[in-house]
Amino acid sequence: MLKRNGPALKVVVAGGSLGGLFNAIALRSLGCEVEVFEKSSGLMKDRGAGIVFQQEVAEFLTRYEVAPLEAVVVPVRARRYLAADDSVAQEGPMPQAMTSWDVLYRKLRAAFSNDHYHVGVPLTGFEPVNDKVNVRFDDGREVTCDLLVGADGPSSTVRRQLLPGLRSEYAGYVAWRGVVLEHQAPDLAAEFVDHFTFFQAPHTHILCYLIPGPDGSLTPGRRRLNWVWYLNAALGEELDRVLTDKDGRRREFSVPQGFVAPDMLDWLHHQAHHTLPQTFLRLVKATGDPFVQTIHDLAVPNMAFGRTCLTGDAAFVPRPHTAASTAKAAANTLALADCLTAAKGDVVEALRRWEPAQLDLGRRLRQLGQRLGDRSQFGKEQS
Repeated sequence: MLKRNGPALKVVVAGGSLGGLFNAIALRSLGCEVEVFEKSSGLMKDRGAGIVFQQEVAEFLTRYEVAPLEAVVVPVRARRYLAADDSVAQEGPMPQAMTSWDVLYRKLRAAFSNDHYHVGVPLTGFEPVNDKVNVRFDDGREVTCDLLVGADGPSSTVRRQLLPGLRSEYAGYVAWRGVVLEHQAPDLAAEFVDHFTFFQAPHTHILCYLIPGPDGSLTPGRRRLNWVWYLNAALGEELDRVLTDKDGRRREFSVPQGFVAPDMLDWLHHQAHHTLPQTFLRLVKATGDPFVQTIHDLAVPNMAFGRTCLTGDAAFVPRPHTAASTAKAAANTLALADCLTAAKGDVVEALRRWEPAQLDLGRRLRQLGQRLGDRSQFGKEQS
């Protein structure tokens, strides 16, 4: 709990996904009055599915007693690389743990009150007023708070108001993704059990690991295979084709499950036949509903703006090769809670202390992701 004079801090969190819930739970534990506003209506769904479970997420779940770690992860004991002929080119012990977006989301939502989580309420603007922030929403309501947390993801409305000229940069390639239910392909699933499996070829790579089942089950036979395949797509006609859905609509950043155009699915299977070893080919072919996301770089020059801050993917979007997006959001939150405590609830001072290390973390992850992705997809080596 915060040791401060006066009433409890009022906090508005923009964004109700994982990053927003991290902030909401942590700040509520300090005695803050927290309201979360999520622009999407209804139950949130993530198309990414798999998450490599990092230490920062484990620390958050433990510190705030959200869930026992063993209840949310599928363990992996080794990393394996396949050759083009489907033989094992390299294998070695590397214990890791894997989880999924939906499992974490359900645990976090259960740990935060529905009465203070508002869905279908987009933030439209905000401005500082004296020692407060006045926040406006699409439904006409206005909320005055001591701290506004922008945790509203890569397309952050909070960031657009603070940094209107900042744009993400397309990296030159996309991530095709999919999940396969373990019980629907038991022989195929057996090839991936206990392993984080990769295949690398010039200008592409694919990976797969097991994650909890749709209901969160960790029982063998009820889990899911989660795969990601990176393929280059030049800006212009090539990318336009990838992002044009089955209804002829050109999407901005991704084509969700159920909307991939049939000709693109045929193209994906053709690429798989000519690129992937047999095990990964079978995996891609067994996926009834793949989807695709563009890879972008995004980095902010600042994360603290008086009584407003940007966290998680609203500030930095590291490329997925870092496996650090969720961990970074958790790290931002853990540090914010610590700085608010150290500053005894002085929001401006807390954000001043908080910002430098978080900027450094975001920049390091951005550089790491660029190095890994550019080497894999374009053969570039960075000094």
